[in-house]
Amino acid sequence: MNRRIYIVLWVLWLLVCANKSYGQAVNDHIFPVSDSAKPFIDFDRKGFLINGKRTFLASAGLEYARVPRQLWYDRLLRLKRAGFNCVEVYTLWNFHEPIEGKFNFSGDHDLNAFLATVKSLGMYAIVRVGPYYCAEWDLGGYPIWLKFKPGLRVREDNEEFEKCVDRFFDKLLPIVFNQQINKGGPVIMVQLENEHNNGWGTVIPDNYFKRLQSKVLSLGIQVPYFFSGLHHASDPAGDGTLDDAKRPNPWFSTEFWSVWYSQYGAKPTDSAVYARRTWKIIAHGGGGYNYYMAHGGSNFGYTNNDEDAASYDYGSALGQSGDLRPIYYGFKRAALFARGFQDILENCTDATGAYQDIVTDSTIKVTARSADIGDLIFLDNPSKKQVKAKVKVDKDIPAASITLAPDEIYPLVHNYTLNSNITLNWALTRVYGLVKQGNTTTILAEASGENPALFYFKVNGKPVATQDAKAFKIKDGNISVAATLQADNPAEYSFEVSGQRVRILVGDARGMDKTWITEASGSSVIVTGTSYLAGLSVQNKQLLSKAEYPLLAKKNGAARLYLENKSILLNAVYQQNKQFSSTVTLSSWQNKNAAVYAAPAYNDTSWFKSTDPQQMGADNNLTADAWYRTTVDIPSTGKYTMQVDGGDRATAFIDGKKVSQWKVRDGEVTFNLEKGKHTLAIFTAHDGRDKLAAYIGSITDVDKKGLSGQVQLKQGGPFISTTNNWYFIKAEKADDVKNAIPAFDTTSWKKYKIGDDVFNKQQGFGWFQTIIPVQAGNPSKLTINFRSVDEDATVFINGKQVSQHKGWNSPFAVEVNDAAILQQPITLTVFIENNSNEGGIDQPVKINSIGDGMVLTRWKMFGNPGDFATADGWNKLTAKTRFEGPQFYRSQFTVPQVPGKQLIWRVHADGLSYGSVWVNGHNLGRYPEKIGNIGMYIPECWLKPGANQLIIYDENGNRPDKVSMRLEKPASRAIYTLQGKF
Repeated sequence: MNRRIYIVLWVLWLLVCANKSYGQAVNDHIFPVSDSAKPFIDFDRKGFLINGKRTFLASAGLEYARVPRQLWYDRLLRLKRAGFNCVEVYTLWNFHEPIEGKFNFSGDHDLNAFLATVKSLGMYAIVRVGPYYCAEWDLGGYPIWLKFKPGLRVREDNEEFEKCVDRFFDKLLPIVFNQQINKGGPVIMVQLENEHNNGWGTVIPDNYFKRLQSKVLSLGIQVPYFFSGLHHASDPAGDGTLDDAKRPNPWFSTEFWSVWYSQYGAKPTDSAVYARRTWKIIAHGGGGYNYYMAHGGSNFGYTNNDEDAASYDYGSALGQSGDLRPIYYGFKRAALFARGFQDILENCTDATGAYQDIVTDSTIKVTARSADIGDLIFLDNPSKKQVKAKVKVDKDIPAASITLAPDEIYPLVHNYTLNSNITLNWALTRVYGLVKQGNTTTILAEASGENPALFYFKVNGKPVATQDAKAFKIKDGNISVAATLQADNPAEYSFEVSGQRVRILVGDARGMDKTWITEASGSSVIVTGTSYLAGLSVQNKQLLSKAEYPLLAKKNGAARLYLENKSILLNAVYQQNKQFSSTVTLSSWQNKNAAVYAAPAYNDTSWFKSTDPQQMGADNNLTADAWYRTTVDIPSTGKYTMQVDGGDRATAFIDGKKVSQWKVRDGEVTFNLEKGKHTLAIFTAHDGRDKLAAYIGSITDVDKKGLSGQVQLKQGGPFISTTNNWYFIKAEKADDVKNAIPAFDTTSWKKYKIGDDVFNKQQGFGWFQTIIPVQAGNPSKLTINFRSVDEDATVFINGKQVSQHKGWNSPFAVEVNDAAILQQPITLTVFIENNSNEGGIDQPVKINSIGDGMVLTRWKMFGNPGDFATADGWNKLTAKTRFEGPQFYRSQFTVPQVPGKQLIWRVHADGLSYGSVWVNGHNLGRYPEKIGNIGMYIPECWLKPGANQLIIYDENGNRPDKVSMRLEKPASRAIYTLQGKF
C-alpha cells in the first residue's frame, strides 16, 4: 500500500471510528466532574462552566515536545492573541520514559513548567495522557523498549503492558493532577487513550479500559475525563444540528483537523475552508473545538514517524517558526466572536425556526441559537458564488443588504443584554468581538464598503451620544448607528446611558486582523494598528509594548490603545534599517569517518551481543542508525545471497569495503564473496517508526528496524520472488470459508491487483488465488511471506487449510516443506474477511525458496551514528573526495545580528542522502523532508552571536558541497515597540 493510500485509509478509518461504536451511535459523553472540582469546572448538556461562568472552549492543539522550552511562552502567547483560551497537549510516553525506568521531566521535557506557563497566560489545558497517542510520532509514542518484553500486547488487558503503563502513570499523572484547575492549575479535562478501536467517550468495553479508569481515579483525577477523543474529523460539525438531548455534556471536538501533516505553509483556499467549518460548529450548537494542529512545530532528534521528517508544520495557523498564516486570522475571527457571546452559545437551544423568514433568498440558509441573554442568527451562503441577501428583521428597522462571500457564514446578534441599561437589539453586521472594560462595553465590528455596520439598541434611560454624535439616531428613547469605515485605525462611535457606555470600533477585515485584545494592570485593553502584539506593560501611566509585522510587508501605520474611558495614539519606534544578506557563509568543511565500525580490526567487544541480530533499539539506543557485525567462513568463491528480515536501509561491508546497498524489507541481497574468513559489517538506518494507528496486540514484530531474526547465506540466488496473476471471487458470508473453494474459471474469478479494494469500503468476504510455479534448484522448502492482509486471512495450499491470521498491517508466513508438493505448481488460496473500509491483499506476497542456507550467528550490534563531539578524527574535506559509508561533516557560520529583525534561518541539505543535522549540539531532526525542499528550521533560541557550529551526519557519505543556510523571508519578522502615555 503506498503512502498516499495509507493516509487516505487512515482518515477513512478515523471517520468510521468517530461515527460508530459497536454498531451504535458514537459515544461522545464525558465523565462527570468530582464534587470538589465542580465550582471550578463543570458542564451540562448545553455548555461548559469554568469558575461558575459559561465558557466557550476555543482550544489550540500544540505539543510542548515539538517546541523548545525557550519558545513555549512565545508560541502560547501567539495562540492566546488569536482568541484561544485553551491548549490541548499529548504527554508522549517515549518523550518522558525513553529508557525503561528512567524518567525525564526536566528541561524541554518539564511538563509541570509547561502547564505553569499555560496558567501564567490565563489559559486552560486539556491533557491527553495516553498511553497511546498516534500524533505522527515515532512508534505512536510507545517507548521502544516495549517491543522487547516477551508476551506484551498493547492497548488490551495485558498484565505486562498494564504494569508498564501503571509505572509511567505513577510518574506522569501526579504532575497533571496537581495542575488541575481546582488546585490552582490550568487543567480542565483529561483524555485517556487515543483513537482506540473500541472505547470512545464514556464507553468501557473491557478490563483494559476499567484499569485505566481505576488508575486515574486512584491517583486523584477530579476534572472531567473521557476515552479516545470526541468527534475527530476535518469537518467535525458536518451539516446538521449538534444538539442531542441524550448527551449530558456539550458537543466538543478534540481533533478538528485543520489542514494536514503533509503540508508546509498555507494554500490560498485554507482560510476560507476552515473558517466555514469552524463557523458551522458555532452556528449549529457546539460547545467548543480543538484544532489539531494550531501549531505543529518540529520533530527534533529521532522523534518523527515514517511519514514525516523534521517538519511538523501541518500547514497550521501558527507556522513551524511562529509565523502567522492567513488561517490564523480566520481562527481569531471565529474564536473572539464565540468567546464574546459565550453566555449565549454555552446555554442555548436551537431557534432556527423563529428566524427562517428574515431573508428571502432561498440560497441563504438560516440557523439560530437562543438563550435568556440573547439570540445569535447565522446567515449561511453554501454556494460558490457571492450572494447579496436582503435582511428584514423588524417593521421599525429598515431592511439591510448584506453581501456574503462564497461559503461564508455571517453572524447577526439580536436582543443581547449588554448591561442593565442597554440591550443590543440588532447588529446587522459581523461583530468581531465583545470586550468588557469596567462600565464600558466595546463592540468590535468588521465592516466593508458593501456591508456597513448597522446597530440598533434598546435602552433603559436617556441615551447620550459621546463620540461622533452625528452618526447616531435617537428615536423613541432608543439609539442606532450606521457606522462607516476610515482609512487607518477603526472608526470610533460611543454613547452612554446612566453611566453605562457602549463603544463601537468599526474596521475592515485587515483592520480587525490588526486589532488585539489583551490585559494591562488587571483590566482589558484593546490595541489596534499592528500586525502582531506581543508583550505589553504599563508602569506609571506609561505603556510599552513589543509589536511586529512580516519582514516582507510594509511598516504598520498608526496604532491606538483603547482603555475604558479613552483612547491614546501610540508612538511606533522602529530600529534603523540595516542591510543584511539572506544567505550565510559556511566555513570550510571538515569530515570525520563514521564508517570506522566496518573495519576488520575495529574493537567491538563492548557491543550488544546476540545469536541472531536483534532489531534496532534492543540495546536501548534511540537513534535511527545501527551497525551489525559478525564473521563468515566462505567455502568457495562465487555469488552469494544473504537473507534477513528487518528494515529500512542497509549497506554491507566485507572486510571494510562496501559491497552492496539495499532495502532490508526486500528480504535479501546478493554480492560476491571470495573463499575464506571475512568480517561482515552492516550499517542500517530508518526514517522513523510506524505510528501504529488502530493497532492492538503484540508490537514485537511490527515495523522492524535494522536486522532481525535468523540470517541465512547461500551461494547463488536471488531466492525471493513476488507472486503474480492473482484472481478474486466474492463470498457471501464468513462461514463460506468452511465450504469447498469455488472451482476456478475466468468467467467467475476476476483478475486482482495487489493493493486494490474489492469490497468497496464495506464489510465483505472473498477468495483470492494464484499459482506458484515450481522453483528452480529443487528447494527443500518454500516460505510464503505475507506482509499485510486486510483484515483476517485463512490460507490454503492446494485446497487444504494450513494457516489462519487475524489483523491488518501485521506480517505472517506460511511454510511448505512437503517434497511432493514442491515438485508441482502450487495453488495458493486466501480467504479474507474484511471488517470495514478497504480490504484485500494490501502488500505484495513473496515466495522464498532459499531452503537451508548457512546460518550466520554470533552477532554484535552498536546502535548510534557515532561520536562527533570529540576533537579527534576530524580532517579538512579535500576536493573531489568520495566516501563509501556514513560521514560526519562540520562547519561554522555566523548569522547576522540585525536590531529589530527576527530572522528565521533554515539548513538546506541539498546534495545529501539521508541523515541528521545538529546546530550548536541541538538535533534539528531528520532529512530529507517529505513535504518539499523547505529546509530544516533552526529555532532562534538555539542560535548565538558569533560562531555557530553545524554538524551533519550523512548516511551515504554524500558530500556537503551544496548545503546552504538560507533566510526564510516569508516567516521572518520585523520587531518594533509601541509607546504611549496616559
